[in-house]
Amino acid sequence: MAIWFEMSEMTSPEFKAALQTVRVALIPVGATEQHGPNLGLGTDYVVGHRLARRLAERLHPRAVVVPPLPFGVSPHHMGFAGTISLSAEAFLAVGFDIGKSLQTNGIRHLLFVNGHAGNVAILNVLTTKLHYELGVQAASSFYFAQAADKVKAHGKTARYGHACEIESSVVLALAPELARPEAFEPGDMIATERKFSFNNQTHFLQVPIPFHEQTRNGAFGDARLATVAVGEEVIGAAVERTLEFLDGFLAT
Repeated sequence: MAIWFEMSEMTSPEFKAALQTVRVALIPVGATEQHGPNLGLGTDYVVGHRLARRLAERLHPRAVVVPPLPFGVSPHHMGFAGTISLSAEAFLAVGFDIGKSLQTNGIRHLLFVNGHAGNVAILNVLTTKLHYELGVQAASSFYFAQAADKVKAHGKTARYGHACEIESSVVLALAPELARPEAFEPGDMIATERKFSFNNQTHFLQVPIPFHEQTRNGAFGDARLATVAVGEEVIGAAVERTLEFLDGFLAT
């Protein structure tokens, strides 16, 4: 039997019937990329998908979850095994065609539920193109931003943000099958004297720096500090704030 909010598990007639009440398509996006020894390669797109499901549960019957896009913009992780990266142009083209197809099906509101920081910039471009070229209402979420206060409160290391105490906590709560707690280890960071170059530095600039020049094992922070409780707190804040946003977004 089809899950009532998962597009991939509906038949065509079931999806057509669901369109009578669906107001927004939740489009999970992420990446297939390295997360050191701590987390599985599918972490980012699986987290995006599980977050979209939590949103859909609360929004039912007004939301449908589109099959997740498992690849993202990840050239900065290519120095480690297991990473698959799309070019910005390819991601933009695929995302635009997904949005156009959903518009053809009659859905005018799109929310890209993102699990990968490397997609943030291109998602800003994508939602702008969808809005101004197709006339749809398009937005993107990223849980690190929606739960920024919770992330800051529970970030215990100087350089968290990837396969760290925060992301590992979220995975323990949302997708524990992807976590390797028995192998959790802190980021083996590479010392640098660069100023204003990293997002944990005040007044930082935007500059691309590959991960293999920042960490020897592909991780930041310290995953050993991760807990399910922290993950649920971060997820809860992100979901509640995204739902508040959607109240106004769906009125447009």
